[in-house]
Amino acid sequence: MVTPRRPATFESSLDTPPATPASMSADDSKTPSTHIATTIPTPPTSPRAIRKSANDSNNDTPISTPQALSSASPYHQRGGALRRIKTDLPQNHTPPTVFLVPRCPFEVEILKDARGRDAIFGTGAWSIVYKATTRPKSHQSTSESLTPPQSPTVSTPELVAVKKPNRGDATIILRNEAKVLAYLHSMPDSERYIVPFCGIMEEATLVLQAIPFSLEGHIRQCAFTASRNFSTRTMNEPVIGSTAIWLQLAHRLVSALTWLHCVAGVVHGDIKPGNILLSNMQGDEAGQSQNQINGEDVKLTFDPLFADFSSAQLINAQEPTSNTLSAVTREYTAPELLKASVLRDPESTATTASDVFSLAVTLLVAAMGQLLVYPGSVFQRQLMATQGWMVLDHVRNGDQGSRVPRNGVVQKVLEQAVRKVDAGRVGALQWLDIVEKAISAESTKV
Repeated sequence: MVTPRRPATFESSLDTPPATPASMSADDSKTPSTHIATTIPTPPTSPRAIRKSANDSNNDTPISTPQALSSASPYHQRGGALRRIKTDLPQNHTPPTVFLVPRCPFEVEILKDARGRDAIFGTGAWSIVYKATTRPKSHQSTSESLTPPQSPTVSTPELVAVKKPNRGDATIILRNEAKVLAYLHSMPDSERYIVPFCGIMEEATLVLQAIPFSLEGHIRQCAFTASRNFSTRTMNEPVIGSTAIWLQLAHRLVSALTWLHCVAGVVHGDIKPGNILLSNMQGDEAGQSQNQINGEDVKLTFDPLFADFSSAQLINAQEPTSNTLSAVTREYTAPELLKASVLRDPESTATTASDVFSLAVTLLVAAMGQLLVYPGSVFQRQLMATQGWMVLDHVRNGDQGSRVPRNGVVQKVLEQAVRKVDAGRVGALQWLDIVEKAISAESTKV
């Protein structure tokens, strides 16, 4: 089997393990977080040492922007209605040769918790994400006023997430993430699909809009609610509310992945529930999307956005870079990337196909409510993760297996997305068509 090769990067010397916060302080357990990841997934392999780049000494180093990939026009859903994604825009728009990573246009102040310590949203292998408020800058430098127009522009939020490296060799990783975010925000419709990026501060400090909820936290709360209201009537329904709700979530996320791959030309590299944030959340976190089920006003009560692009890479790149798979979350990682030969290869990386697999597992978790994906011990989960193409069969042996019935909607939507990569795993655009057909079939049921 051909070893996956890194599709793209901004810095040819980067390793970019995910910087998703993995924990939350006890004092902040009730405070909204941009990243909530309190489960304990299978431990990843030890992060590899990264090679530092001598050419990356400036935060706003100009970087080349890729030509977006052409594709047929898929659809996206907004406010409950299906609408075409304008994939023709990049073909009519010539990206600039270079652009700068914008400086954050305002100042931030880290908040304190009840014990007087810096308040955090969470921590990860490479970063700490702090809670901060904003205030206008007292002055603006000439260089900041010359930020090119294609840089992301955002209104000043009251609360932001300040992402700082927590070790010396993480600096280059967060710089790369800032460049990815700056590029993505230069693409059309980026606000529909990715977390708002405010800019960079100091050497490698990212400022992002604080979004209160993650899909992981929402799934956890819905699973808790479902366990308390378990009945034979609902035992086959996805825990997030209903099959119709689950299909809408699938459509939103697969549309976002199609935009990321086919319009922006970027591989995310670390898709999982903790890296999907929920903006415009209506009601409480306990699953208000469970409102109406059969033929009534069924719609999502939030907008899912991709976050944490520390492992993201451009699809078209001139030079491969070092392996970035050493800190993956195994349960959500495509099995072809978990082979020892791939993990040892310094040029291995996530791909568009592995992104599809990771999102499929994320949607499977949204159906059954088990954030660790597989049943059993750590060793058993590790083994089953290496056989990820059998994930649908594996989860049926768990406590919530009834929520993924054979030949049901969940299986029909996911089965082609979790196949072996060399056995016909679908691409994002093909997958979107499968989701839309499933939605059409469900809408004809009375």
